[in-house]
Amino acid sequence: MEFELGYLLALAVVGLGILGIILALAINEINKTKFIISFILSIIILGLGGYYYYLIGLYQSKKGLAIGPLNRILRIYRPRSISLMPEKKKVVPSELESKGTVVIIEVESKKNFLKERTHLKVKKGKKLKIINAFVPGVKKDLIRVNFVGFVGDPKVKADDRGYEIDTSSLMKKYSLNKEGSCYKIEVMKGKEIIGTVFIDLIQ
Repeated sequence: MEFELGYLLALAVVGLGILGIILALAINEINKTKFIISFILSIIILGLGGYYYYLIGLYQSKKGLAIGPLNRILRIYRPRSISLMPEKKKVVPSELESKGTVVIIEVESKKNFLKERTHLKVKKGKKLKIINAFVPGVKKDLIRVNFVGFVGDPKVKADDRGYEIDTSSLMKKYSLNKEGSCYKIEVMKGKEIIGTVFIDLIQ
């Protein structure tokens, strides 16, 4: 109701401005000076009425309601802001999507995309992070990525994504050669291992 009263008041002011212009034209036949003064005042009143109508339209559009008819015709209202969903950045390069399982590992702010059965050389003592894994046809929330020889959270079974892994404190007995120089990262779906990559620690 507040908007309707506002529009009516604005239109009443606009009407007064138009009426003032008509009267000014009539006065023009009698006195030129009074015509100019009344004509200018009428234009000001008309402008104020139009601007008031415009402000009501802005306020109404901010409330998320339909705007006034004059605002729609003249397209002078401020449109409601539309929140656009940001485009999702592709985590895996398109050229790797058809290559099968890909594990994304970050070392010193650099992302490494490891394909199935490949090795990544990391200097012992450096810290790495398993960002995620990509398995064609399998949703990310259905897989786990387990760094064998590291325990991130004992409550989270065999999923080490997101943890900072210190390569100098890995459990040597879980290394492939039992010497602490080669470890495997398993991508799992349930209890099934569907992908494996390797970390080679170098001096």
